[in-house]
Amino acid sequence: MVIIDWSLSVDRTIPKPLRIILRGVGQVFFCCNAVTGLIFLMALYIGGVTAGLAATAGVFSSTIAAHLLGFPEKDIDAGLYGFNGTLVGPCLFLFLENSPQLWLYVVLASILSTIVLAALMRILQPCDIPASTAPFILTCWMFMAAVYAFDSFSRGPLLPTAGIPVEAANISMIPVEIGYMAAAKGISEVMFADSVVVGILFLAGIAIHSLRGAAMALAGAIVGIVIPVLLGMDKSLIEMGLYAFNPVLAMMAVGWAFLKPSGRSMGLAFLAGIFTVICQAGLTGFLTPLGLPVLTFPFVLVMWVFLLAASRSKYWEYLNQGK
Repeated sequence: MVIIDWSLSVDRTIPKPLRIILRGVGQVFFCCNAVTGLIFLMALYIGGVTAGLAATAGVFSSTIAAHLLGFPEKDIDAGLYGFNGTLVGPCLFLFLENSPQLWLYVVLASILSTIVLAALMRILQPCDIPASTAPFILTCWMFMAAVYAFDSFSRGPLLPTAGIPVEAANISMIPVEIGYMAAAKGISEVMFADSVVVGILFLAGIAIHSLRGAAMALAGAIVGIVIPVLLGMDKSLIEMGLYAFNPVLAMMAVGWAFLKPSGRSMGLAFLAGIFTVICQAGLTGFLTPLGLPVLTFPFVLVMWVFLLAASRSKYWEYLNQGK
């Protein structure tokens, strides 16, 4: 609590424009905290200058667009119009070939993510569930698919090649020391960083804002390793943390960000994390023929289903955190 109070005190002393931008970065992990956002952004630059610059361009573009379009100041101040743009930048630079025009692509995509977010907020308001990273997903899918029409852009080697999914090879158990690295990478992969150091810094940034949030993130990373191993999924993908970043977000959302903390919400979060792994495997098979990555769609889909289900139960209550 002392750490959290300290970080929030510093948050309030940061000049408003910079505070809003950094909160937008922090909201990627549901943290409305400029100090946490600063740690996240520094970690991205440590992982790679290009990724850091792309995230910076994205969060600035999406936040400025929200101001110019006259969206609610309360939501802008909380950084809600910044986190989708933060994700758009590194994502497009990861999956598309780097070129000078790509920076314009990032700016345009980040602006669109703000418009999509406002629209989804309106659509989802009666359901009382957050849009979360859905605007980022829809925007990036559209911009990735659009590259076929432009001579100035081309697919990167990491963008899935359209085709029939192949079966995973038989795998062995992952050594404990590799499991630790995979857990850290699972947290870092939320922002497309393949780095143990970045993952540790992300976890530290979350802990500064909320110890429970950090515990849920770590638990999600562990679920994203254990369940794929038990189900016999691709070992190389597990070691890279690619089955962990969606459970990280799902468990944070259900176990901390949107439902009142309790033993029951923690149990529901673990269930959400497990099903997110299965959902990711299924959606990968569905999207591979289209040549599109799953991104955080498994997390969003599972979060929506679980939060809607929780609203019908007498055991869980929503938090009003404005996230």
